[in-house]
Amino acid sequence: MEGADLLTQDVDKTQLPPLHQKRILAFVNHFLITSCNFLNDFSLQCESKFIEIERKLQKVEAALCILEAKLASIPDVENKESQETVNVESTIPSELDDRKTDKPVNETAEIETPTVKGIPAAEHDLYKKFFKMLQVGVPLQAVQLKMQSEGMDSNILSNPQAIIPVEHTNDS
Repeated sequence: MEGADLLTQDVDKTQLPPLHQKRILAFVNHFLITSCNFLNDFSLQCESKFIEIERKLQKVEAALCILEAKLASIPDVENKESQETVNVESTIPSELDDRKTDKPVNETAEIETPTVKGIPAAEHDLYKKFFKMLQVGVPLQAVQLKMQSEGMDSNILSNPQAIIPVEHTNDS
């Protein structure tokens, strides 16, 4: 208790001798060295974690590419899914057109038959990957932006059964 009383007493600090400059310099140098070592170790750990995450992302990307290739090798799944989505999308607009124009269904069926030789857009080599992206679940706007960035017409996505002439396919 006597030592605590000494600390709480009023002490005139002007009467105390100054600290040695070498001792203060040693404390500051020690603080700077330990702080720099800590920051260097911390940055090294962060960098190693970033590298580890990058490797994991590369593995996931490789697995995704393999999965896409496997999906592309299954023709039945691709054709059935594209036909189902096409049937749903094509029936709704044709019913609306029938109501507006009061035409019989037989006439619209005759108009929809393609007379131009070609390939449906969903099966065309240039557009196939974009329709596959939609089937996998990529948002429509993202696929449209990707098509526009590659210089393609994104309106093709709204009509997968649009016929693309055979001459156009020879350019690719």
